[in-house]
Amino acid sequence: MPMSEIHAALAGTMIDARYQPIVRITDRKPVAVEVLARMNHPARGTLLPYRFVPQMEDAGLAPALTKLVTHRAFADMSAPPLATQGLEIALNFPLDVLVPEAMTLLDAQRRGAGIRPELVTVELTESRPVEDMAALRHAVDCLRGSGYRVVIDDIQPAVPHLQSLMDLPFTGVKLDKDLVQLLATNQDARAFTHGIVAIAKERGLTVTAEGVEDTATWDRLADMGVDQVQGFLVARPMLAAALPLWLRRWSDQQPLHQ
Repeated sequence: MPMSEIHAALAGTMIDARYQPIVRITDRKPVAVEVLARMNHPARGTLLPYRFVPQMEDAGLAPALTKLVTHRAFADMSAPPLATQGLEIALNFPLDVLVPEAMTLLDAQRRGAGIRPELVTVELTESRPVEDMAALRHAVDCLRGSGYRVVIDDIQPAVPHLQSLMDLPFTGVKLDKDLVQLLATNQDARAFTHGIVAIAKERGLTVTAEGVEDTATWDRLADMGVDQVQGFLVARPMLAAALPLWLRRWSDQQPLHQ
């Protein structure tokens, strides 16, 4: 994609937000929505993040994208009827965006929308390797001190410095969807997941699994001690306007467990 289109997207209305619900396994209660960026391209249609986010990151535009998507999310989630649902908002922040200026901006955006910090989860995505673990720890400490929840995203065996990351003061971990979808057939994936869940439980962390697409995976994760799930079994990412209807329909469904 030409850089002229990338800059035009950030300056105009092409960047949009979608929301994927996260539900608690024990009682199926919706607890959060993850905010996902989309680009509405006039010629190519709606583009998923892998089609434009890496290019923006390579160009140093990750802060601008994060600022824009966060602004859209806070505006959507602070407006009726979603403002009264008590859902947490999970925002994706690349590790290299966690600088003091970005955290100050996040706090200003949140305050402007009238959203309590405990309803905001910052999901740290390791799109680039961690180069300064001490700086990352300081950033996580600052977010926690301001009342935010902080989650390390996309946990799977190939994550660099995973043990060091797990030692940071996060409030939760998120299992990568590719790992989750291997659980039915891959013993190594199951062993790794059991180990991560055990470490998380020792440290009082919430464990969320992405990519849950069938009831067998839901039940397997429940048996492992995973707390929350998201994926197509629950809901596909949707516009904010569709969330109230989804919430009503979800509450009317029978439990997924047999």
